[in-house]
Amino acid sequence: MLSISKIPRRFDDYQKRHTGLSFLIAVLKKYGDDQAGNQAALITYYAFVSLFPLLLVFFTVLGSGLKHHAQLQERIINSVLQYFPVIGQQLQNNIHGIHRAGLSLVVEIIIVLYGARGVANTLQNACNHLWDVPPKLRPGFPSNLIRSMELIVGGGLGLVLTTTGLSYATGIGHRSALVKLPLVVIALLLNCLVFLLVFRIATAPSIKTKSLILGAVVSAVFWQILQTIGSFLVLHEFREASAVYGIFALVLGLLFWFYIQTQFTLYAMEINIVRVKKLWPRSIT
Repeated sequence: MLSISKIPRRFDDYQKRHTGLSFLIAVLKKYGDDQAGNQAALITYYAFVSLFPLLLVFFTVLGSGLKHHAQLQERIINSVLQYFPVIGQQLQNNIHGIHRAGLSLVVEIIIVLYGARGVANTLQNACNHLWDVPPKLRPGFPSNLIRSMELIVGGGLGLVLTTTGLSYATGIGHRSALVKLPLVVIALLLNCLVFLLVFRIATAPSIKTKSLILGAVVSAVFWQILQTIGSFLVLHEFREASAVYGIFALVLGLLFWFYIQTQFTLYAMEINIVRVKKLWPRSIT
């Protein structure tokens, strides 16, 4: 009869002989060893703090650029806010653009972007921490500041484009699957490029770009799946929180949405690291 104390060792031997399982366990163990959950919580906090200033800038720029095309402006805003399942409408009701013009508008936008750089800085720190990049090889000032702005502008615009495209693809209900499928695939490919861009900017130059590709693809797939089932996830969380916290349920819903996406993104990054550094199989005992 098999002793209970021997079961972990038997399973350990089993997983070491099977590449897929041992790779998965290595990713999970590295995520725990790196305390990536703490990194995800920190990114979530700064993403929440940065969200409102960034949406303020987005609404302002969109309003100035499309002030004579109200319908197109509304369509883009609605598509972007679908990135936030269930709670997007509440955000739209509470955020409005900056009503200024000329140089004062430009200065205020720059100040707001500078104040919202926290999420980009934190993402850079998380990427370099997971890759174990020595501090002397990490970008310093002003390079890290420039990279943060590139993350905000490049990553932000990329997500706007992919979210708008996916929203359009899933919103044409009267069209056949032959029409929808290519649009969804295009949105997925764009998401892969956006995540590769984000990983490339956020990670120190000492890490080669080809080492980031697999994680970018996995992140894009995770992201698209979350967008598909996001309404169910957030609605469940939102309903539970609304009964107890009322208006603060919006805050909890946003934090939950950011945290689950951040966790998946960091797991995808760990997949890159485990593959490149050949960190499997690993013992669980």
